[in-house]
Amino acid sequence: MSNDAVLAEFDIRGGDRLTLYANRVVQQGADAMETIPLAQLASVRVAFLREPARLAWSIGLLVVALVVAIITGPLQRGIAASVAKYGDPARPESLDALLLAIFNFFGAFASLLPALAAALAAGGVALFVYYWLGGTTLTLAFAATERAWAVRGRDRALVQFAEAIGDRLAARTG
Repeated sequence: MSNDAVLAEFDIRGGDRLTLYANRVVQQGADAMETIPLAQLASVRVAFLREPARLAWSIGLLVVALVVAIITGPLQRGIAASVAKYGDPARPESLDALLLAIFNFFGAFASLLPALAAALAAGGVALFVYYWLGGTTLTLAFAATERAWAVRGRDRALVQFAEAIGDRLAARTG
């Protein structure tokens, strides 16, 4: 078999491509190219992983969203009652006017809390979706370093590409 025969290919994000030849792996992109001789390769690993940190952040954002949503109603009612108490035009004292301005400010802030709770919940759901999708990572290990390529989700094509590299390494050493 010729060294220029393509044994396997895999397209990565953004137009990059991994190509396996008989004696090397080539990563080609729009701006760069890298050739990795199989003789320098120590091992090949492919794994599907989910990041626990994304799940933790997702749960945290959803809990904060729930807390914000729960306190919104009572906070708005309490501020409205305070505004009604100090908003009586028969009491024009300066302290009352200052308190009225402060309560109006907090009332405006409290009216934004439902939107904040919705945004936090949407962020939490998005992080959970990214956690659930996970990612497939191909890692090529050398004596002193390693190179990794990751794609979102469970990608059978990347697993097959890694198997082709592993088969080629086994054929070289066997």
